[in-house]
Amino acid sequence: MHRFDIGLAEELKIVEKYLQEFLGAEGSVSQIRDILQDIALSGGKRLRPQLLLLAAQFGPQYEEKKERLCCLAALVEMVHAASLVHDDIVDDSPTRRGRSSIQSKYGKDRAVYAGDLLLSRIVKQLFKERFYRVGELFGRAVEEMCLGELGQMECLFDADVEVERYLRNVDGKTAALCRLACSAGALESGASQETAAHLVAFGENFGRLFQIHDDLLDYVSDACSEGKPVMMDFKSGILTLPVLYALKTEAAGEGIRSLLEKARQGIFTEDDSGELGRLVRDSGGIAEARRDLERYAEAAFEALDQLPPCRAREILAALAARLSRD
Repeated sequence: MHRFDIGLAEELKIVEKYLQEFLGAEGSVSQIRDILQDIALSGGKRLRPQLLLLAAQFGPQYEEKKERLCCLAALVEMVHAASLVHDDIVDDSPTRRGRSSIQSKYGKDRAVYAGDLLLSRIVKQLFKERFYRVGELFGRAVEEMCLGELGQMECLFDADVEVERYLRNVDGKTAALCRLACSAGALESGASQETAAHLVAFGENFGRLFQIHDDLLDYVSDACSEGKPVMMDFKSGILTLPVLYALKTEAAGEGIRSLLEKARQGIFTEDDSGELGRLVRDSGGIAEARRDLERYAEAAFEALDQLPPCRAREILAALAARLSRD
């Protein structure tokens, strides 16, 4: 999903200022400075800060708390950055967004502590800036993310995983952070409980939408266009939604199980990637996943429909629409 004008240029500059401040490394050893600078420069879409700032616009205190909200948005982005550093260690991923991953560039040991360092700085800043009410939301989101990742690990190379369990894991490892962004923005800007509930519902469904969109990328794009290795999930034993649906079909089930065994043995080849893609496409796995994509998009739109019409609502709808059709 590419950037487009969402009218937050001023706020996102402030978010970047806070990220540079929080990722500073004064007094640290030189390699820690290099790692933190790499994390700060890794860029990304800053999607979660955008969600927080847009959700905050439904509260009456947005303008007077804009600086504070940008600080909070930077902390949400740091949670995301820490999770990516740790994910790349677990996945042994060589790249992230077209650049060398922290673990491949500096080694797994340093990457582990770099991710932990980010989390420690988040906790410090939450207390320092007196984000007491949203601090619990941060803790809950990180807990849910960890449980989602652990749940996914329990399902590695398991061809009998049910879609429902996959979706529960998604609610933790992906949707939790989108939910945090929306709930924290709403709470800090003084939105009503009813408004906050609708924004949380949007965040949850947006997160599910985001993950399914990501699942589909292996079958509709390539590593060059998206900055991620193709079929890396399958090679690692992670069965994404299109694969799970394809596994349930008579036409593709046996073939995918055979390919999964090759992945388990570490002998999954480029030709195997092509065969997996063919099986998933021809069996209707992509079509089924797209139906879920549309279902969660509709749920996200329904949550937005309960909110008052405004520019922020239009932008959130556009973000969801882009994920559902790209």
